[in-house]
Amino acid sequence: MTENPAKYRDQFRRRVGDGRCYSTPYLGCREFSASFAFPDGSETPIPVSEDLGPMLLGLSYDPDGSGRGTPVFFPARLEEGVVRIPPDPEAWRSHAA
Repeated sequence: MTENPAKYRDQFRRRVGDGRCYSTPYLGCREFSASFAFPDGSETPIPVSEDLGPMLLGLSYDPDGSGRGTPVFFPARLEEGVVRIPPDPEAWRSHAA
């Protein structure tokens, strides 16, 4: 039996609204915990642009089922406070080393 996706959407909204989560989100390392909330319309990106260097995008696993993965990096750039991540997993392969 397939559950209604609205159930999970509503659960997510309740938890964000109450500031609750299953585990505390973090930015790469647990030392860098992240806070979260619904946007209130006052958010603005910081006025900073710079190259961030290679950033881990994910792992590309060998199709042979061995479980071996190759780290995939992309050239990260901060543009006016926003880092754009390649959205398509197929694009990951084009960044593989």
